[in-house]
Order: sequence, then C-alpha cells, then structure tokens
Amino acid sequence: MCIPGLGAAVLRHYRRGGLVARLSRDRYFWTGAARTRSFAEFDLLYFMHEKGLPVPEPLAASYWRARFIYRAALITELIPNASTLAGALERCPAGPVAGAIYTMHEAGVWHADLNAFNILIDGEGKVWLVDFDRGRRCVMGPGRREANLLRLRRSLIKTAGAAGERAWEEINRAYGVLAAGSKAENAL
Repeated sequence: MCIPGLGAAVLRHYRRGGLVARLSRDRYFWTGAARTRSFAEFDLLYFMHEKGLPVPEPLAASYWRARFIYRAALITELIPNASTLAGALERCPAGPVAGAIYTMHEAGVWHADLNAFNILIDGEGKVWLVDFDRGRRCVMGPGRREANLLRLRRSLIKTAGAAGERAWEEINRAYGVLAAGSKAENAL
C-alpha cells in the first residue's frame, strides 16, 4: 500500500491465534479506546522510534467497535527489500541482530513474540524488529531478558534445526558481549 505524503506502508489487521481463534479470529473485548491492541502497539512503536530503535515508524492505528467487541488495524512504514531472519539464516548478521535486541531491552521494552519471523533484515543489511502486539515497556531484568532470548532460540530451532541452533549461539554470544561491555562501562 502507498499512502500519499507518507510513502510505502504495511497494513496489519489484528488476528487471533491458537484455540481462541476458533471462537473469534479478529474480535477482542472492548475495555476502552486507550487499551485497544492497535493503539497500545502504536504508542510502543512511537516510543521506540523516537528513541532511535530499529523499528518501523508507526503511521496510523484504528479500531472498529460494535458494542462489547472491537476489531483493529495498524499501519507502519514498509521496510524495503526486507527478508525475515528465518529466511536469511545463511547470511545471519549475529552482531546486528543481537544489537537490535539488546538496545530494545536496554530501552525497557519486552517483545511478546520475539521470533525468527519478527526480525527483518533489509537490502542494506540493517536489522529491524517488528510485531510488537502485546509488547510492553517494563523493567528488563536478567530473567526477563533471558526468557525473551530463549523464545527466539526455540523459534530458530523450530524453523531451521541445526542451522537455527548455530545462528542462536552466534546471536547469544554477541548479546553476551554487549551485556558484558555495558556492565564494564557501568563499573567505571
């Protein structure tokens, strides 16, 4: 999609997964406009984009209410010539992937679905993080960081087996170097 004055964009309708999807694929209980999934993700992306984190710029968020339920959508900028980490494992830039995740964690952001399909690599090799539905700002202690990273590990192994495990080890090693460097800086 192309939006006049804003350029190429991605429209994403919110859809349910898992067992709940059998009851309703795209409807959610209404708890107020500020609590809609689209507005929550828009706000989080706006915060991250303003901090310079590698996320697409949020352009618009909307919802459609019908009594006690609503449907929602989000529009973000299009990342040109991007492929998923899952599709680019042979050229996996472990350092930049780890750097993107580390800066997200340092900014106090938890990604609810950090997986090999929500990390994009554009045509110039820049890493982008996408799909922050149910993500949130919070204190990112060691346990929460590790849980987020282990979710990525499971995704990589499920997607690519041994190649996914190798990619994970490189990403985890690079993340550890970044974390150790930060601790050393803070000790000074």
